[in-house]
Amino acid sequence: MTYGWAILIVIIVAAALYALGVFNPATFTGRTATGFQTIGAPTDWDLSSGGILTLKLTNNKLPNTLTISNIAVTVSGNITQYIINSTVGSLAPGASSTIVLSGIPPQASGSTYSIKLNVLFNAGGLDHTDTGTVTGTAS
Repeated sequence: MTYGWAILIVIIVAAALYALGVFNPATFTGRTATGFQTIGAPTDWDLSSGGILTLKLTNNKLPNTLTISNIAVTVSGNITQYIINSTVGSLAPGASSTIVLSGIPPQASGSTYSIKLNVLFNAGGLDHTDTGTVTGTAS
């Protein structure tokens, strides 16, 4: 009988924790950016539930102006290429630019995402690729 009450209490506590979302992986996913060794990680980003990714890129690391020409976005194995307008994708040292990419597979609002970005750019007359991942919760 004593063990029965103990098991009942454990079940009630587990149910309460489940109802509070403790076992939901989405509650543990924060906004993180990893990779981006050359130009630096985006300083801000957002993915809307309609599939619009807004990136704020800053030239934090390179001493010369860089011009972003292409961004390849990979979400759940789907790769989408975006050609970037040179006036939007041109970043002097320390400068920022906001780039809006649409057509990304829609995400449910509140769901977590992980997006791999391959940024192709020219700096100092040489072409470079910088790769990284941004994660967060769709708005």
